[in-house]
Amino acid sequence: MIGPMRYLTCQMQDTVTLLEEPVPQADGGELVVQLVMCGVCGTDVSKVFGDYPKPQKLGHEVVGVVHEVGGGVTGFHLGQRVALAHHAADMSSHYARRGSETMDPQFKRSNIHPGGFAEFIRVPEDLVPHTVIAIPDHVPDDRAVFMEPMACCLRALDRVTLAEGDVAMVVGVGAVGVLFMPLLKDKGVAAIAADVRHGRVSTALAWGATAGGVPGTENLPNICRSRSHGRGADVVILTIVNPSTVSLALESLRDGGTLVIFGGKPGAEFYLPMWQIWLREINLVSSYSATPDGLRRAMQFLSRRQCVGLEKLISQRMSFGEAQSAFELVRDGRESKVVLTT
Repeated sequence: MIGPMRYLTCQMQDTVTLLEEPVPQADGGELVVQLVMCGVCGTDVSKVFGDYPKPQKLGHEVVGVVHEVGGGVTGFHLGQRVALAHHAADMSSHYARRGSETMDPQFKRSNIHPGGFAEFIRVPEDLVPHTVIAIPDHVPDDRAVFMEPMACCLRALDRVTLAEGDVAMVVGVGAVGVLFMPLLKDKGVAAIAADVRHGRVSTALAWGATAGGVPGTENLPNICRSRSHGRGADVVILTIVNPSTVSLALESLRDGGTLVIFGGKPGAEFYLPMWQIWLREINLVSSYSATPDGLRRAMQFLSRRQCVGLEKLISQRMSFGEAQSAFELVRDGRESKVVLTT
C-alpha cells in the first residue's frame, strides 16, 4: 500500500497549502495517474490571490503516467504517459450538441481529485474518455504539458472566422498567449503580438508572430493597419482584459472585426463604448476553457514539427515544497512558465 501522498490546495486567501491524504484508488471506469509535472496556470494564480471563494482545487495542466486502471477502461495501460485536463461536459446535452460544451452544467462540476498538483490523481469515469490523452513517444513531457492551454487557444480560434491572409492581434503573449502564434501561422494568418514586456514580444516573434510591440512604445493599431491594407485587424484576442486592452483592441480592429475575450478575472467590470461597437458592427466573442476535441487536436499539433522546441517556454521547474514561491513568481510576472514536480 502506497501512502500517504502530498497535494496542493488553496484553503485561505493568498496561500498555497501542502496537505496529505491516502493515495486514491481507481473504481470502475476510472484511472489513477502518477504525476510527472503540472503547469501553473494564470487561473490557478487567480484562485489563490484573486476573489475566488475558498477553498479551491488547483492544477489542470497535467502530465503523468498511468498508475492504476479501473475495471472496464480500455485504451490505457500501466506506465503509459498521458496528459490530462479537468473538466468534461455531458456530450449528449443540449449545450454540447450545439457547440457549447464548456457551458454544460456538468462541465464545471466535474474535476480530477484532489487536483492536478497531487502525487497521484484520480480521473473520474466521466472524464477518462474525454480528457485523458496518450502522449506520442516522440513528444517530451515538457511539451505535452502545454496540451490543455493550447486546447483553450484552439477553442478561441474555433469561435471566430479567420481565413488565410487575415490579420489577428493577440494582446498578452505570456505563457498561454504565445501559443496562439504557431496556431495562427499554421492558418496562414498574420499574427501581431502585443505585451508590456519586450521579452515576451521577442518570444512571440520567435514562435510565428509577424510583428509586435509594447503598447505605448509602438503604434500597434498602425501596425495592424499596415499589415491589412489599411483595414485593421480582423480579430483581436485579449488574454488580459482591462480598460486599456479593450481600448487598444477597438482601435486596432477593422470595422466588422471580432474582439475575443479570452482571459477574465472575477470582478472585472468596466465601460464599453456600445455606440462605437454598434456603429462599427464589432463582434464580441468570449471563449472559456477547452473541449475534448480541442485536447486531442492540441496533442496532435504538439506532435508536429512546428512545435519542436516549444518546451523551452518553460522558464522554471519547482517542487511542491516551493509552491508558494512558484505561484508568487507567476503572479508577479517574474517567470513566463512555471511547472511543479513532486
